[in-house]
Amino acid sequence: MSSGNLDFKETPNLLDDDSISEKLKNISHEPQENKRYDICYKSASKAVKLKPSLAVINREKRNQLNRSKQGQNIIMLRPGMVLMKGYISLNDQVSIVKKCRELGLSDGGFYQPAYREGTKLHLKMMCLGKNWDPQTKLYSDTRPSDNAKPPAIPDTFSDMVKKAIRDSNAYLEEKNPNAYAGQLIPSLSPDICIVNFYTESGKLGLHQDKDESPKTLKQGLPVVSFSIGDSAEFLYGDDRDIDTADKVILESGDVLIFGGKSRLVFHGVTSILPKTAPISLQEATDMIPGRLNLTFRRY
Repeated sequence: MSSGNLDFKETPNLLDDDSISEKLKNISHEPQENKRYDICYKSASKAVKLKPSLAVINREKRNQLNRSKQGQNIIMLRPGMVLMKGYISLNDQVSIVKKCRELGLSDGGFYQPAYREGTKLHLKMMCLGKNWDPQTKLYSDTRPSDNAKPPAIPDTFSDMVKKAIRDSNAYLEEKNPNAYAGQLIPSLSPDICIVNFYTESGKLGLHQDKDESPKTLKQGLPVVSFSIGDSAEFLYGDDRDIDTADKVILESGDVLIFGGKSRLVFHGVTSILPKTAPISLQEATDMIPGRLNLTFRRY
């Protein structure tokens, strides 16, 4: 899942104080030449971020309570396409953000790619394992823009992907073996992960993930997507028509898997829903407002 053109100048909520504003004038997430993109606030800004209101805190507590009452919530959206609501624990979400920040600030980390005609994508992107180039639609061992080698996929990420597929299939088989016969997701050992960070104004047009090898596509090996941070309105369907596409909200901790008959489903993000990230996640990571999305696949 990739995407298109933003003004990335996102700043923290500041107290109404000219001196503080002056001190923080240089704290910006607008990328500059040779400057790596940071998905988290710098420590200097942490002291001046406004605390969430009691109403916001209580709302999050209610949402967490409702999720715990629901238990495991796995939904078959269509054959080969499964949504696992709230699957990634808060502790694992925190670990993912911190690791992505670390990798994103290293060689081969976050940058703003462009399409062949020069249009900027509406996100920051980092590739793990292999690089995917939006201009050529090809995978390679280095990034053409700077010859940087993509970081490796952390073993903990790969283990989470494999476990999500196992748990998804086990749940569907246990729930109704006859109904889901032949619809289980093929196992996956990912060698590619595309990490996208959307600010609050980010979006992504309907598209297919079809640049992997013919063998992978023929086998229907899945794409596994992790959502962290703000929620997103996610569309999916049989073509690029947004009027006929189905919509679902992807929240922090959700895992979406599409493989088999749905491997080439059209999908995209129409909008990011501001201020929907778990407060506990933000307090533990200082992630800036937006959505972190990891999509795993095999070349």
